Formats: sequence, C-alpha cells, structure tokens
Amino acid sequence: MRRVSENPPARSPDRPIDRAEYPWFVAHVKPRQEKALADDCLRLGIEYYLPMTVKVTRRKDNNKPRKSVLPLFAGYLSFSSAREAHAGLYATGHVAGIIEIRHQKKFIAELGQIYSLLEKGVPLEPCTMALAEGDEVYIEAGPLRGVRGVITTVRDRERLILAVEGLGRAIATIDAAMVKPITERKPLTPC
Repeated sequence: MRRVSENPPARSPDRPIDRAEYPWFVAHVKPRQEKALADDCLRLGIEYYLPMTVKVTRRKDNNKPRKSVLPLFAGYLSFSSAREAHAGLYATGHVAGIIEIRHQKKFIAELGQIYSLLEKGVPLEPCTMALAEGDEVYIEAGPLRGVRGVITTVRDRERLILAVEGLGRAIATIDAAMVKPITERKPLTPC
C-alpha cells in the first residue's frame, strides 16, 4: 500500500480537461492497477485524469485512522493521446482494454465537472449500485453553480449524482434548496 504522499497526481498535466491536445479515451485497467497506469502515463508523457477520493478507516489492532487514496472510478483511467500511443499503454501490462469515446464534447463536459468539483474540495465518493433514472437537476447557487446531475434521497439527505457515461457515478452531497429540477421527478434507487 502506498503512502498518501506517494500517489501519482490525479491530473497530468494540471490543466482543465477541455484543454487536452488529443481526443480522450478510457483505459479499462486490470484490477487495482489504476495508479500504476497513472505512473506509466507520467513516464510516457501521456495526458491523463484519474479522479481519486480519500477514504478513512480504522485499524482493527489499535483503532488508529488509516487514510487510503482510491480511484473514484475503480478499474478506469481517462487519458488523452494520439492513437499511436495506445501500444505503449498496452505494453505496460496494466491495460485490459481501451474504450473509444464517441461523444467527445459530452465526455469532456462531464469529466470537467468531476475535475471542477474535486478542485473546489467537494467530497465525492464512489457509487457502485445500479441506479434507476431520477430527476435531472441544475445547481443554481453555491460553489457548484452550473453543475447538472441526477438527484436522489439517501438517508434523509438530498444527494446530487453526477453521471459520467462509461465510467459509473460519483456522489456529492448538496443542499436541495440550491437545485432546480430540469425534468419530472421519478423515483431513484439510493446508493
């Protein structure tokens, strides 16, 4: 297990997602190889984004807190490169497959929202449960102003689900008074 300080940067180079020189792709990585592939991308000079979240657990033997930095989308790393660079990624031994993103503008906008939220310090957490369709909302106030997502009620709290197609979902807790519905309300299965 790596120390928190030994993790690769979430984004390299550190700039907005929409400033990438090449099209975006998603690498489906072998189990628990996301950070190793990020290290390889740094070494190969390939632009990437690996959103990560900090999870704090308690050790069973002495009850001390243990921080783990985990990928928000386990099993996936987004990268921007020319197609010629894909062979180098496969050669690392960490990649199971590469997914081509057909709708680049939509993917960049969604990934950009995740990047923006994490840069603002908004806590996101992985959500691995299958979700039904819910209300699409637009945040009108606060630091998340302009972000779109799907809302659900979880344990008496309103949560905004930011879906990134092909990767999964991330959850940010948001005050319901700050959102405006875009579509009709439909029930959504909580995470």
